Amino acid sequence: MVAIEAQNEKGWRWISAICRHRETAEAFLASVPPELRGFQRLVEIPHERYPLFVIEDRQFEYGKADLVRKRLAEPQPSGNEDAVLLNVYIVREDFVPQYPGRDSMGYLYHWHITDEALVPPRSHVIAEELLEAERDAV
Repeated sequence: MVAIEAQNEKGWRWISAICRHRETAEAFLASVPPELRGFQRLVEIPHERYPLFVIEDRQFEYGKADLVRKRLAEPQPSGNEDAVLLNVYIVREDFVPQYPGRDSMGYLYHWHITDEALVPPRSHVIAEELLEAERDAV
């Protein structure tokens, strides 16, 4: 798999696309408008099957559900109910948004991991959704 990661001059980061095949990612990258193309870079992901999970925590980390479980066990509650400790995205198929090169990550199914997500009942809901996503492997 290949991701197209982007970072603009303000330091904002996003994933423009995730593709199972490099050729698809390269074609998508070629469709990115010239003014955004310089922000983009191809990143090889050592996985071949969906679902793929993306953890956003100052950088992007790619893996399977076990990685998500490990990372969800690490954060300590911040004491600030509005603080997002990390984001977790589920990619079930090639992610090739309508507007190449722009941040469309919000269209992916995702969780904002806050203090509430670390404890029941929300932590149980996330655990169940992880199991469900694993069963949908393609």
